[in-house]
Amino acid sequence: MIGKVKIGKSFAGICRYVFQEDKQARVLDADGVRTDSAAHMAQDFQFQQQLRPRLGNAVLHVALALPADDAAGRSPEQLSALLQEVGRAYVREMKLEHTQWALVQHVDKAHPHAHLVVNRVDNDGQAIADSFIGQHSRQVCQRLEQHFGLTVAEQQGRAQAREVGPTHRQAAATTPKQTRTADWQRTRHEVANVLKHTAPYAGSFEELQAKLTRHGVTVQLSTHQKKQGPAVYGVVFEKDGYRFKGSEVAKQYSAGNLQQAFAHYQAQAPQLTQVAEQAAQGYSAEALARLFADQAREAARQAPQLPPRPQLPSRDGGWER
Repeated sequence: MIGKVKIGKSFAGICRYVFQEDKQARVLDADGVRTDSAAHMAQDFQFQQQLRPRLGNAVLHVALALPADDAAGRSPEQLSALLQEVGRAYVREMKLEHTQWALVQHVDKAHPHAHLVVNRVDNDGQAIADSFIGQHSRQVCQRLEQHFGLTVAEQQGRAQAREVGPTHRQAAATTPKQTRTADWQRTRHEVANVLKHTAPYAGSFEELQAKLTRHGVTVQLSTHQKKQGPAVYGVVFEKDGYRFKGSEVAKQYSAGNLQQAFAHYQAQAPQLTQVAEQAAQGYSAEALARLFADQAREAARQAPQLPPRPQLPSRDGGWER
């Protein structure tokens, strides 16, 4: 199972996309929005977005896809029911229940898939964080694969890579030079795809190398010797005997841009750790004891005051309560 996450600005645009007739769109589930048309759905999303007008990128779009193997033996109705159940579970695991969302199935491809549209402005007007959301989505998809007994997407991808055969350029190559060029281009694409899923979640070249090793990619650095130590000025990725400068793979994988991405990741990591520690402290024994004591005092304060019991005459002529 794959959950490809994108952040956008236009609810009108994404709603028009998911409702396209040529994709045989079918709304499987929704919460907080109308489902009779793209226009009505977009209006409902936009209305809630006004609770936080400064959040420009309020659209969270997730393409939920299952491998084609999961369609085997299932009728169209059963596939829709499976996607609906998986979509609901994804919303729950990603902690998106407290906002508007819609799940729309498309049947224009061989593999089962649906599009989840979510409002990043929740029902209380708070912004839903998007830090590390791609990594979180991948972890959730892996858990759901196990829960629903689905085909493991990463294993399926490796199997397809072995079975896919030559690319068009490789098949059309007639000279050794054309063959080398086609092989080089294919390998560069494979390296780019691996970096896309690893580089955003590394804080150094060492961490990146550790993540790339299992994909058969190595990292080689070019450095200048300076007073404070070696400084990286270039990076080369190698796979299957082919070498690529970082900028040859893509602009964002040059040495300088990767170092900026590492710094951003390192800056975000302490905040996430602090949030986790604060959450853990909130459930400590002392914190819970204080919470229960405060709740008891508040309940006593709000409890209705009973009128005093009336005095009754006693046998000796006095008064008793």
